[in-house]
This record gives sequence, structure tokens and C-alpha cells, in this order.
Amino acid sequence: MSLAERFFLTRAEAVARKAAHQRRRALERELADYNTPAQRLDLEATLDRFPDGVTHELRDILSRQQLTQSPPRFPAIGR
Repeated sequence: MSLAERFFLTRAEAVARKAAHQRRRALERELADYNTPAQRLDLEATLDRFPDGVTHELRDILSRQQLTQSPPRFPAIGR
């Protein structure tokens, strides 16, 4: 493989990573709009209709957002 081909492949991978990152950020912003408990339950009910293989990225984003939105709890001390 020539140096030009390697450079081309490296550049293509970088562009693909950037596009995937931008797509994920846009998806995170869209899912952040579901911020009330009722909206979240409705969205989760919709996601339950589809296999986990299809919805795993959405569920991952939702669970991360849930962790950052809720205050820390300490069940051992009752708070």
C-alpha cells in the first residue's frame, strides 16, 4: 500500500469518526427534550416495542442522561 493510499484511508476514517460523533451529539440533544418523567416513560414504552439490538444506543444515551439529571442517592443512609 502506498503512502498516498494510507493517507487517504486515515483521512476517510477521521471523517467517518467525526460524522458519527456529530450524529450522536444531535441524537443526545433530541433525546434531552424528553425531560419529564411522563415523556421518558412514553419514550421507553415505545422503545420496548423494538429489539435491544436496534435501540441499544438510544437506551444508553437515555440512561446516561438520567444519571446526570438525578441527584446522587445514598440508600444506606436513607437519602
